[in-house]
Amino acid sequence: MLKHLSIKNVAVIESADIDFDSGLSVLTGETGAGKSIIIDAINMLKGERASRSLIRAGETKARVDGVFETDSSSAAAIADIMGTESENEIIISREMNSDGKNTIRVNGMPVNITMLKAIGEHLVNIHGQHDNTSLLSVRSHIGFLDRFGGEETAKLITQYRDIHSSLEKMQSELDELCTNEQENLRRRDMLLFQTQELEEAQLEIGEEEELEARRLLLDNAESIAQNTSVAYEMLYGGEEVTCHDVLWSAIKKLESVSDFSSEVADLCASLSEAGYLIDEKARELRSVCDGISFDGAEKKNVEERLELIYNLKRKYGSTIEEILKFYDNACEELSKIENSDERAATLEAEIKRLSALRENAASALSAQRQRCARKLEAQVKSHLADLNMAKVEFEVHMTEADYGSNGADSVEFLICTNVGEEKKPLAKIASGGELSRIMLAIKNVLAAFDGGKTVIFDEIDTGVSGNAAQKIGEKLYSMSLSAQVLCITHLPQISALADTHYLISKNVASGRTLTCVEPLSQNGRAEEIARTLGGAEVTDIARQNARELIRGAEDIKKHIRNKTEDK
Repeated sequence: MLKHLSIKNVAVIESADIDFDSGLSVLTGETGAGKSIIIDAINMLKGERASRSLIRAGETKARVDGVFETDSSSAAAIADIMGTESENEIIISREMNSDGKNTIRVNGMPVNITMLKAIGEHLVNIHGQHDNTSLLSVRSHIGFLDRFGGEETAKLITQYRDIHSSLEKMQSELDELCTNEQENLRRRDMLLFQTQELEEAQLEIGEEEELEARRLLLDNAESIAQNTSVAYEMLYGGEEVTCHDVLWSAIKKLESVSDFSSEVADLCASLSEAGYLIDEKARELRSVCDGISFDGAEKKNVEERLELIYNLKRKYGSTIEEILKFYDNACEELSKIENSDERAATLEAEIKRLSALRENAASALSAQRQRCARKLEAQVKSHLADLNMAKVEFEVHMTEADYGSNGADSVEFLICTNVGEEKKPLAKIASGGELSRIMLAIKNVLAAFDGGKTVIFDEIDTGVSGNAAQKIGEKLYSMSLSAQVLCITHLPQISALADTHYLISKNVASGRTLTCVEPLSQNGRAEEIARTLGGAEVTDIARQNARELIRGAEDIKKHIRNKTEDK
C-alpha cells in the first residue's frame, strides 16, 4: 500500500505531503483543482514517461517521493529486479530536471527507468477512464482472461511460447535455405576461393613480426657485420692491445698484492668475474659476426611474404589473428552451405516434431482458457448483479485462430443488456456507464491477483449517477477490505463510503496558482459532499443531506463488512 506521497514543484502543486491509510480513500475537488496531478505524480513513481512540462513554471526541477509497504511476494520480486535483499518497505524518489534528466532511487539505490517500471508493476495498479476503452479493444480481452487464469495459465503460455518461438526460427531458416539457393551457390564459390587462398598462405600468429625483424636485419647486414667485427677486435681479437689484454693485466697486478688487503682481494675477484664475462660475450659476438651475411634470395623471399600478408590483411582483417578468425567463420559458413540439403531435411523433421508439440501445447492452453472463461463469466455476473446489472448476460466467447504468440485462440467479451436479445460485442451496445460497471466488475475479479498493490481508480464512475453510483461505491468499498483503494471521484455516493477523504483545492497566492491536498474532518467531509450535492452554493439542506448520506454509508459499510466476514 501507498503510505506517504510527497510532491514538489509538479505542475500547480508547489509542495504537498499526503499520508494514506488502508481501506478506501477518495480524493475530490472542483474541476481543474489538480486531481489529475496526483495521478501524474504516482505514475512518475511507477516508471511512466513524464513530460518536462510537468515541472512547475519558474522551477528547474520537480520531485516525487513515495513510501510503499508491500507483501512478501512483491517484496521478493522487487528484490530480484534490483539484485538486493528483500524489504517490505519500498521508498521511491524520482527527480526530473528541466534538461530532461531523471534521477531515480529505490531504497537509496540508483535505478533506471526500465527497472522502475518493473518495480512499479508490483506496487500500484491505476485504472482510469481510458481503461474502459480497453474493454472495447478485442485484442485486450485475451489478456484479461489469461490474467484471471493465474499461474497455471501463465505456465502453459510460457511452455507454448517456447515451442512456438523455436518453431518460427526453424521455419525462417528453412525458408531462407529454399529461397536463397542461387545466392547460396554464388556465396559458396566466393567462400571456396577465400578459404583456398588462406589455406595456401599457411599464416601463423607472430609470423609478421618475425619477418619484419628479419627484413630489418637483412637491410642492415653490412653495417651490422662491420660494427660487430670492429667491436670484437676491440674486445678480444685485435692485433693491437685489446680490452681483454688490458683487463687481465690489471687483474694480475692486483693479484700480486691481494694477500695484503681484503679490499684489493674483493676488487680482484670482481674484476676477474667481469673478465670472464667479457671473454664469454666476446666469443658470442664473434659467433654473431660470423653468422651475418647478406642473402639476396632470402631478402626477396621475406619481402614477397610480407607483401602477401599485406594483401591478405587488406581483404580479410587488420591482423593475422583477424584473418585466421575470418577463415574459421568462412569454413563454418561454407560447411553450412555445402550441407544445406542435409540441414533442410533436419529442419523439416524438427519442424514436424515441433508442430505436433505446438498443437498439443495450444490445445492444453485452449482447454485451460475454456475452464477459466466459464469461471470468469460466473464471477463477473455476480459482481454485475451487485452493480444493479443482474439481468445482464456476459460471455467470454472463444474461437479458433491462427497460431500466434498467444496460442491459437481468439477471445472476445460479449454482452446482452436486454433480456431476450442475443449477445453482441461490448462496443456495439454498452454505454459509458455500463462500461464503467463492467470494468469495475472485471477489476474486482482480478483484484485477487494484485497482491499487496495499491489500486487506484481515476474517475471510472464517469457517466453514472444515482443508484448505479451507489452500487459502484459499495463495490469499491468491498474491494478496499482486502486492498488499499484510492479513488478520484465527483460522486457524493462514493465519497460518503470513504474511510478517508482528501480535498484537492486550488488557491491563488502572490499571483501564483497553488494546489493544496488536505484530509477532511467529519465536518469537512459533510461540507465537501454537500458541495457535490448542491452545486455552486452550499445550502443547509445540502449539508443535512450530506450528513444523512454519510450516516447511511456507515450502515452500508457495516453490512458489507459483516457479509465479507461471513463468507
